[in-house]
Amino acid sequence: MEQVASQISIKGIREGLLVTVPDRGSFADLLALLKAELVQKRAFLQGSQVALQVGYRKLKKHDLRELQALFEQNELELWAVLAEEPVAREAARELALATRLSGSQTDLNGNFISQAAEPETAVPAEPPQGGLILKETLRSGRSIYHEGHVVIIGDVNPGAEIVAGGDVIVWGRLRGLVHAGALGDETAVICALELTPTQLRIADQIAISPDEKRGRAIPEQAAIRNGQIVAEMWQR
Repeated sequence: MEQVASQISIKGIREGLLVTVPDRGSFADLLALLKAELVQKRAFLQGSQVALQVGYRKLKKHDLRELQALFEQNELELWAVLAEEPVAREAARELALATRLSGSQTDLNGNFISQAAEPETAVPAEPPQGGLILKETLRSGRSIYHEGHVVIIGDVNPGAEIVAGGDVIVWGRLRGLVHAGALGDETAVICALELTPTQLRIADQIAISPDEKRGRAIPEQAAIRNGQIVAEMWQR
């Protein structure tokens, strides 16, 4: 089951989130794995629209209803099912779900779609999520969740939390908890003029600051290097 779990992918797209699941294994295992993933990332993902990519997995209408209910329980809206199996596509249509992403020039069978024709069950694309810039100090108890990059002009105090899909830049002291690349982007970085966090996370990697006192603060950047988070001088 762990091998299948590693194949669940969540990334941001113009229409919201694209959740890709493996097309092998039992449906019960899929539900369990997807539930665990959504619960873990619920605070960051909630309120988003979801396109579910299931590949060649054979899903019927009652299966898709269970998946819809699971997403609703986690405050997510399933709006599209991207499937290679005709049975799954037909079940999605019967539930008024989209079966392709907006702007696609081909259907899921590779057939060219004339631009003059109305795409079947497609919905308009939403503008991409931009960066978030805040000019303030984040005090204890404050939480920021954003799908893109986050820039804080000020300090991040202990007890404050930032969760971002992209990079996190703190033009000040970072002493709280920061999670960059929260949707799995291992290239994300965390930068601060003073990097003394209670905890850092990049994608699935976690690091905690050492207890010993440090000398004069220097600007630092945290990034994943060889499978672990390391801090290095921030070349501004």
